[in-house]
Amino acid sequence: MHAASKHLDELEWTRWPLDQVATRGKAQWKELLGSASGCQNDMTMGVVRLRKDESLEPHRHSQPETYFTLSGRGTVTIEGVVHSVEPGRMLFIPGNAQHQINNENDEDLTILYAFAISDFSKVQYHF
Repeated sequence: MHAASKHLDELEWTRWPLDQVATRGKAQWKELLGSASGCQNDMTMGVVRLRKDESLEPHRHSQPETYFTLSGRGTVTIEGVVHSVEPGRMLFIPGNAQHQINNENDEDLTILYAFAISDFSKVQYHF
């Protein structure tokens, strides 16, 4: 393992291809740690951003995931249970649990996400 340092402002936002937005949502993300970040360790971490009326549509993946809300307010639905999120709120999402993020507020919703996997491309999203 190697030490890593990355500032969020150094990275560009990544989006789903336009032909997948209807199924996956308009979420944008920046990978801070993981294979694409240039520093491969045993974790992947990044920030997802949703603007007003945007969502990350219901999906699942085999890896458990942790969310930590950095700014904004919204909802995260995990297996049909709606959780309100605000800055400082942590959610643990078990592997294979269906989950979704929605932002119906004016302020951008930004959430730090983390997986215990070294390569984000190995996370297979099922929408």
